[in-house]
Amino acid sequence: MTAKTALRAACALLACGGVAASWAASTNDQKAEALALSNAGRYAEAVERLDAVIARHPNDSEALTRRGGAYLRLERPSKALADFDRIIARDPMSTTGWTDRGVALMMLGRLDEAEAAFIRSIRLWDVPLNGARGLGSGGRDAVQEARATAYAGLAQVHHRLNRHDEALAEYDQAIRIDPIDPNSRIGRGDVHRALGDLPRALADLDEAVRLGPNYPRAFASRGRLLEDMKEDARAEADYSRAVALDPNYAFAYRLRGAIRSRTGRNEEALRDFEVVGRLRPNDSENHKDRGGVLVRMNRNDEALAELDRALAIDPRNAKAYQNRGAAYNNLRRYAEAVADLDRAIDLDPKNAGARTNCGLALFMLGEYERSLEDLGEAVKLAPRNAIVHFNRGNVYAKLGLRDQAMADYRAVEEADPRLLASYGGVSGVLAEMSRDRMAMRSPSPRPEPTSEAEARMREGRSSQAAGDWARAVEAFDKAAAADPRRADAYVARGWSRLCADVDGAETDARAFFNLAGWRDPAAPYMAILGVLAERRAGRDPAAYAFLEDALAKLPGSDAWPRPVLLHLNGDLADAALIDAAGNDVQRAEAHTIVALACLRNRKPADAREHLAWVHDHAVDRSVAADLARATLARLDQSDQIARKP
Repeated sequence: MTAKTALRAACALLACGGVAASWAASTNDQKAEALALSNAGRYAEAVERLDAVIARHPNDSEALTRRGGAYLRLERPSKALADFDRIIARDPMSTTGWTDRGVALMMLGRLDEAEAAFIRSIRLWDVPLNGARGLGSGGRDAVQEARATAYAGLAQVHHRLNRHDEALAEYDQAIRIDPIDPNSRIGRGDVHRALGDLPRALADLDEAVRLGPNYPRAFASRGRLLEDMKEDARAEADYSRAVALDPNYAFAYRLRGAIRSRTGRNEEALRDFEVVGRLRPNDSENHKDRGGVLVRMNRNDEALAELDRALAIDPRNAKAYQNRGAAYNNLRRYAEAVADLDRAIDLDPKNAGARTNCGLALFMLGEYERSLEDLGEAVKLAPRNAIVHFNRGNVYAKLGLRDQAMADYRAVEEADPRLLASYGGVSGVLAEMSRDRMAMRSPSPRPEPTSEAEARMREGRSSQAAGDWARAVEAFDKAAAADPRRADAYVARGWSRLCADVDGAETDARAFFNLAGWRDPAAPYMAILGVLAERRAGRDPAAYAFLEDALAKLPGSDAWPRPVLLHLNGDLADAALIDAAGNDVQRAEAHTIVALACLRNRKPADAREHLAWVHDHAVDRSVAADLARATLARLDQSDQIARKP
């Protein structure tokens, strides 16, 4: 080798070494930045930094662990699971890898697999010299914490499976290993509460609060226990402490709102439910709760708007039907009240309140025989409830059935003497209610909902065939109103809304799942609808929530349209999605999904090519063709491009 050649080689080596050092510094900087972002709660940004690290170093266990943890915080356990599986594939003896895998699987609802992962981690901890693998710095405290976490995770799985005795034993072990962790105390306290052992539950939750005075979950769990113990004031104080520690803790606001509602502090309850609504806008239960408070405040029109929203999200929400029926009763819209209360009873036959309200509405419609049947059933369901007896007694009195009325009023006097006090006792209320006796009259006719819904469905399908999406949506609105538990109405309206470029398709997707569940053949496509609709509205976290549910709850086969879900989740490239399609129907769906992704990434020219493919290969057996045509027709409207999925 000449001197010149040697010099060049040395320079090249130095240059390579400089690049390597630079890359190493960059990698460490990005990992440090990702850690800082995670600690600040900016998990999506942390994932971006870690993506860059892992692209250069695919086997960097620390980066994979951190990215998986960030995905868990973003409530994307399927993405986290992929990272933890990569760690385990590289190092099958990784205790933390198996524990983290168990956490992700538990979030996905795959409890049997989660149980196996936690058991594997616990067994690996017993392998000599395996104690601190993958933990980095932290010493004995980190080892204790990690080992206890595996036992606590297994306990949580067994608690969810109602295997409470096993859960208690595992929480005991977790606490022996790491006695200063509040989480295990919270978990064990919740198990004691589930078993009805309230004193032991309180001891654990008091200790959890002492160990973790900044843990909002500790206060929320203790608050629920205190409610069980009829200590509402202390429970409310705990919920207030929880929301002070975490102003985004929707569950604690809901619990506090429920106490305030139950104790008649309606304005305060409304404020709590409003906060929940901002934090969780698609929560049917919260809309139901807020609507119920508004009914009690006689703000019935506002209540109807809230309850309509609750039922749009979950058409099986029995309490929402009951509350809306009460609002209709207040507004003297008795036929509508009966329709809703019948639905509430059908969903929850043991609901005495719905039976009572339905009986009163039927009475006002002149259906006296059925009114007394429902009121009688309410009394059977709640024989010691003063309000139930009072309402039936009033109906008996109005119908001139004095002896029966007296029997109910005496039952009221025994259950709650204060209720009759303002009327001057039994004789006073009987005289008051008998003053305007009702004559027997013919029942008012009420429409049959099924025939009305079917007619509106036919009307909507005709509008779909004509490409008149706005009119189709109107027809399906009426079909869903006539029969709110008809799942195909939400399928048809959801896709029509997406084609019409109007809001609400994501709500139809949620309504469908609440009605039909995940085993229905239409479920994969309704998950896709939910993702597209949420992305159209710019709500990526909500879109990913649909994806997480779909990937966890749908069958695990690779059959179509699972590749579409994987593409939407970022796990399958555009070309791979199209290649996965097995026929022209599937190819039309693939090209449509890719086109929508192009629009989302501000690539309208690329989108047009894919939409044109669908247009040229007319496929009438898939909603993809309709969605492609509708999107292509709007493509030149630049003010709408940015809003496409």
